[in-house]
Amino acid sequence: MTLEERAWLLISRSVSGEISAEELEELESIFLAEPGLRADYQLVVKLKTITPGASSIEERRAMERGLDKFDQSMINENGFAEKVIFNYSRLDPLQRGHRKKWMLAASAVIMLMAGLWAKYYLKQFNKVVEQQVVVTPNGKRVHTILPDGSSVWLNAASSIKFADNLNESSKRDIFLSGEAYFDVKHDAKHPFIVHAGKLSVVVLGTAFNVRAYKSDNFIETTLIRGKVEVMNESKPGANIVLYPNEKITISTRKDLVKKADILHKAVIRDSVVVTSGKIVEAQAVPDAAVEETAWLNNKLIFKQERFADLAIRLERWYNVRIIFDNDKYSAIRLTGVFKDQNIIEVMHALQLTQPFHYTLTDNQIHIW
Repeated sequence: MTLEERAWLLISRSVSGEISAEELEELESIFLAEPGLRADYQLVVKLKTITPGASSIEERRAMERGLDKFDQSMINENGFAEKVIFNYSRLDPLQRGHRKKWMLAASAVIMLMAGLWAKYYLKQFNKVVEQQVVVTPNGKRVHTILPDGSSVWLNAASSIKFADNLNESSKRDIFLSGEAYFDVKHDAKHPFIVHAGKLSVVVLGTAFNVRAYKSDNFIETTLIRGKVEVMNESKPGANIVLYPNEKITISTRKDLVKKADILHKAVIRDSVVVTSGKIVEAQAVPDAAVEETAWLNNKLIFKQERFADLAIRLERWYNVRIIFDNDKYSAIRLTGVFKDQNIIEVMHALQLTQPFHYTLTDNQIHIW
């Protein structure tokens, strides 16, 4: 379910009076991300209040005629209006002899509602927007500027996708696979939303890191500057707000959420961006002491990490393939800090702490 589909479900519950306090809070958060939905919601409430009373059978029959027209105009939503929007229960089969004026009044209201919902459904089919994709292979890290002026650093084996008209949209949606650091250009009228797996990170203007590799057992968001709100589709309504130097880790396989402070305070400094041997510009990035964002400074930090998990990071970092011929070494835990060392230097250093052997042939490392 998309964020907008979730919003309409919550709007329906609100209009029918069945929304909980937690859902109401979630709906308000969505309105902050999508201001246009608030205006649509207010129109729904207004239409609901001007619906003609249905105290007589004739009046209710007329309403049902309008509901039929409304439901037939929607895709796979038969009975949606009376069941959700109006919380309406149908009468027995229609009998002859109804008041025409009530039919016209009820139908007018329903058709106004149909127009509102048609706007929502049809735009999904009629609006074609070109998508831009930035991809980094194993062993590479890339910096790019988005159409709205925001900066993004992509770690190895990562990708982002965004609309070509990002700077013109009502909201700025970014779809991430892998790891990226965002320095978002402030724009209060156009929220910046990063979708990463089952997480959505909503911001206005801030700097943060998101790690969401599909092969990892967790998704992690670390806030460096500003303020973000993290929405977890597995726990609707249980949004978490992050402040500077805080991070949230969510398991992708278990229902576990952990919020914590990062170990080192993030000191922002300028990092020179070089393209084709020429200095292009200076961009603000966290100091290398921050473990969660050290990769921005080409620094690899790991603490008491299982060799099997570290191997996945080394594969991305150095574009190699690591195979454990002896599984007993995959569970050992390792700690280290490396900057600008090649894979042979890293493996040799790790070998000094644990008695394993390895061979490197054609970018393939065997450990036994």
